[in-house]
Amino acid sequence: MLINQNADKYDRKTEDYIVAYIDLLGMTNRIKKEKDDLTLNILHNLYTFSEQLTKEIDLDGQKDIQFKIFSDNIIVAKKLAIELEQRVRDIENLLLCVRGIQMDAASDSVGWLLRGGITIGKFFIDDVMVWGEALLRSYALEDKVANYPRIVLDDCVLQECIRCERLLPYCIEDFDGVHFLNYLHNCHFCGERLKNGFEKMKQEIESKVDDKTRQKMMWHKNFINAELDRKDEKQDRKYRLEF
Repeated sequence: MLINQNADKYDRKTEDYIVAYIDLLGMTNRIKKEKDDLTLNILHNLYTFSEQLTKEIDLDGQKDIQFKIFSDNIIVAKKLAIELEQRVRDIENLLLCVRGIQMDAASDSVGWLLRGGITIGKFFIDDVMVWGEALLRSYALEDKVANYPRIVLDDCVLQECIRCERLLPYCIEDFDGVHFLNYLHNCHFCGERLKNGFEKMKQEIESKVDDKTRQKMMWHKNFINAELDRKDEKQDRKYRLEF
């Protein structure tokens, strides 16, 4: 017998979405160590500010991006159009949104690292639940593939970017062949914010650095410095991360 069949049409279905699954690193330790609710408030503001900013941006499709937040994880999803040009805009809007979250987290306003995965597939989201293969795949990318503080792009996302020249700058290939979101490609004169954010990270871990934490910090340092070198913007030449 179907539950509440008379009142419910049972007409929900999964559709094609681009989905990002994001995890903030080190949150368990912050919760255990913290005596007040500062982390709670920073996390809440990071999420709500990102959602509010996204919905205020005057770009076609940005206002239709959906969020689902639980604990230290966030899902960002955008339904994909069938028409090619609109589909490209949908993908770019989602990448722009996630880029903003990652930049805000790494900068001096927060000073946290995150990792995640972005894929395309069948997905359902409403006020009650999220569901679908795209959810499972994006989580698997974050949990099994990302390893470092990067947001991995699934092969299906990479192929969409390859087909559209304006999306390619969002993609960068890492030393292990994994492609991830380059959240700095259209950020300019951001060196000071990133350096100050990195100093916050170092203060947080103090002298207690295990091998996994060191690897993540080194990866982040190398990525930021390489991107600043590539931009070669005079104002930012003095800002390089050290660890």
